[in-house]
Amino acid sequence: MGDFIPIDLSQAAGASREGKPKPTKPDSCEENSSQLMGVVSRRNSLAKLMLRESQSCIKRVPQGRLDSHSPPVNFAMVCEGLYRSGYPQAQDYPFMQSLKLKTIVTLVRKELPDGYQEFIEVNQITHKIFDMAGTKKEEIPVELMRAIHAVVSEPKNYPLLIHCNHGKHRTGCVVGVFRKSNQWDLKRIIDEYSSFAEPKVRETDLNYLTEFDLTSLWRQPQAIASRATGGRFFRLVIAAFLIFVIFCPLTQLKMQESHRELP
Repeated sequence: MGDFIPIDLSQAAGASREGKPKPTKPDSCEENSSQLMGVVSRRNSLAKLMLRESQSCIKRVPQGRLDSHSPPVNFAMVCEGLYRSGYPQAQDYPFMQSLKLKTIVTLVRKELPDGYQEFIEVNQITHKIFDMAGTKKEEIPVELMRAIHAVVSEPKNYPLLIHCNHGKHRTGCVVGVFRKSNQWDLKRIIDEYSSFAEPKVRETDLNYLTEFDLTSLWRQPQAIASRATGGRFFRLVIAAFLIFVIFCPLTQLKMQESHRELP
């Protein structure tokens, strides 16, 4: 029921002279306003309850889960199933797990970060470590790049992640050689390398990518082949000498015995 509203007696008297006074009713606007305030109040209470519940849920999430899609530094896709980055850290593992990696190629040998070995073992990832020196210190040996490229270019190893410390220079050279083997023009290769290496683009890396001979990935360099041939020849000489040393006295002994048997 609505609230009782007092009636002005003077108005009631005037109304009696004019006729029967009209019954006074509560203002409908006031009643609607009261109902609206009640609805708003209930909605506010519900919103506060939902906020408290959502905050309590967030607190129950283990630390790091809220940042579960954080990729390693300088992360990017090279092609379908092939990725590059800097050295992964603990906060990057959930994102890396979503890649369902089969192989990780590490281009620097050092102590592994906390939990990295465990992450690799739990996810049954093949981990190949190549001890590549910093590219500003020395040129990448042909044999080393050939071994790395053989792993990186094999689709059976995908999904695969290549990484060094920062995902710039060593990784950039490996990706550049991969691009070159896939017929990218040199300008595109240099532009991609520079986009990751900036502001420390190394002239030694640019020269390496510019002058890299693709045929060295599939044929043995002449110097290495010569050393291998020389080594085989040297081993054959040693083997022949040992055979001579062993069998020569035996031959002489047999000859002496045959002479004694003669009349």
